[in-house]
Amino acid sequence: MNFVKLLNEWLKYMEAQVKPSTYSCYLRLAKKHIEPYFSGISAENINQTVISTFITEKLEKGRSDGRGGLSEKTVKDIMSVVNSVCKYGDTVYNVKRQPLLKWHYSNISKPVQIFTVEEQKVLENYLILDITPQKLGILICLYTGMRLGEICALTWNNVDVERKVFHIEKTVQRIYAKDMLGTHIFIGSPKTQSAIRDIPIASRLLPYLFSHKSQAEPAACVIDSQARIFLDPRSYQLHYKSLLHQCGLPYRNFHTLRHTFATRCVEMDMDVKSLSEILGHSNVNITLNRYVHSSIELKRNQIEKLCQIGNAVL
Repeated sequence: MNFVKLLNEWLKYMEAQVKPSTYSCYLRLAKKHIEPYFSGISAENINQTVISTFITEKLEKGRSDGRGGLSEKTVKDIMSVVNSVCKYGDTVYNVKRQPLLKWHYSNISKPVQIFTVEEQKVLENYLILDITPQKLGILICLYTGMRLGEICALTWNNVDVERKVFHIEKTVQRIYAKDMLGTHIFIGSPKTQSAIRDIPIASRLLPYLFSHKSQAEPAACVIDSQARIFLDPRSYQLHYKSLLHQCGLPYRNFHTLRHTFATRCVEMDMDVKSLSEILGHSNVNITLNRYVHSSIELKRNQIEKLCQIGNAVL
């Protein structure tokens, strides 16, 4: 059976099984990376040699813009789809499946990028100098670790200033259309149940929240109090990038705000279970693996404690 035909049948099956955002991800990987390569190949002929060649090509020159290879994470996601399609073919059509469709990637995660304490101070001082709704959203992310889609979906009726809690129950994403000819905004529940959560509001945020909430409709977006239409995450990213330039900070992607929040919490000895729940991780191990790798500043502070022993000896 032709593998591409099997792939498209699997996509049609999965469309009814997963959320639109997940399906959009599968569709993008299938149409951009899998279908062009496996066109004309029979599912029965996909073996370890074919897979190894495919993986090598994607790692070396897999980017659609011609600027090198894909990340191991992306290739891992692609291989997850390939294996799922093969399993589907085995289950539905009894297509003989090769047992060798495995790839052992390095699993070495890059260190998370954060703002230093001094950079965070510069950013915060710039934000509060004239705190517009868009700037307030960035400040909120620095003190909650909200994801880009979550802050774009946050409305004022999700902000309980009396109980001092943010209710996270929606996310906004830009996803591919089914024909892959365009994209559209999708508003839905977060990917996992653990991402639906309450986050305590830091006292530093309260004055700004009180001020802006009093002038906004309950259903209005926090980062655009005049709008009931959720702001496009891509547009908000561009606003954030421009803002960093204005206050003289080097560009770091929007997710750096989340990484910075999590790292500061670790530096302040917050217990990992609480941090994991605030971040909306599905399990504590994600938090441990990603953030409990001390920053150089924290390591330096720990090393300096040795000096106290030396001083005591003297």
